[in-house]
Amino acid sequence: MDVITVALTVMMMGLILFIGALVALKNTITYEAKQLFMSVIINVAVPFIILNGVFNTELTDDVLHQVVLMFIFSVSFNVLAVGICFLFGKIIGFSMTKSKQLALLAAIGNSGFIGIPLCAAIFGPIGGLLAAIFDAGLDVVVFSLGIYLLQSEDRFEWRHLKALINMPLIAISFGLVFAFSGWEAPVLMKDLAGMLSALAAPMAMLYVGFSLPDLFRSKQPLFFRELWMPLAWKLLLLPIIFMFILSFLPIELMLKNILVILASMPTFMLSAVLFSRYTDKEQDAVVTSVFSTLLALGTIPFIAWLSTFWIG
Repeated sequence: MDVITVALTVMMMGLILFIGALVALKNTITYEAKQLFMSVIINVAVPFIILNGVFNTELTDDVLHQVVLMFIFSVSFNVLAVGICFLFGKIIGFSMTKSKQLALLAAIGNSGFIGIPLCAAIFGPIGGLLAAIFDAGLDVVVFSLGIYLLQSEDRFEWRHLKALINMPLIAISFGLVFAFSGWEAPVLMKDLAGMLSALAAPMAMLYVGFSLPDLFRSKQPLFFRELWMPLAWKLLLLPIIFMFILSFLPIELMLKNILVILASMPTFMLSAVLFSRYTDKEQDAVVTSVFSTLLALGTIPFIAWLSTFWIG
């Protein structure tokens, strides 16, 4: 993996985050404005990253094999990560409820909001496409196992899977059907996909930056006692464990590198929404997401550097 490319890309995203924070300090960013920003990212920019990957990637048997492997790795990794973090919480004495909540914050990463744009920037269109497949697998875990763990009554309902039907998944489905059809995308569509996909990374980091001033002005506590646990596991321990496992698997080097980057993502932003709906710990989720995102600006290049020794 080209560590310099990773570091420069992450540094650029960090600068954009800082700019977003400065803008929010000088201007009032309303809740509605932030929701609009998120809607454009999720419903426009990220889907076009996926389509840009499809339009600029020849769908060979090797690529199809990578797509299938990526989905399997995503579901397997995220389920395993949740299980490991849950067991760790129980071993060190956390309650059952606390262990479940911290396991999700420690295991589930922000592959959609940050991971897809970052992989597209580092690995090109194919990186964005494979990262989107990983995110689809992560969504399956979040809206099944994740919601089951957060619910106090320990009951899973099929209606929760409705959230899986979203624009990125629709883009993946359309893109694969389009690619299998053998059609060539018009130049106009390729250019449009390229332009709109470029919005994702800067808009995502601006959004995080917009959230910082409100968090620090808030009268809510900025830390909670167990914060170290999701930060340590999400940003360092799980990526290292996953990297160690990948070093023994006979898969393509690019696939390994993409998986390492996605395993290094900070806590998923959707955690605040889910925690507000199913628990009374929304602030814990917000704090974890924000601090893990800030710290990830340093840990992602570090993990990428470590991977050069174990993976190459």
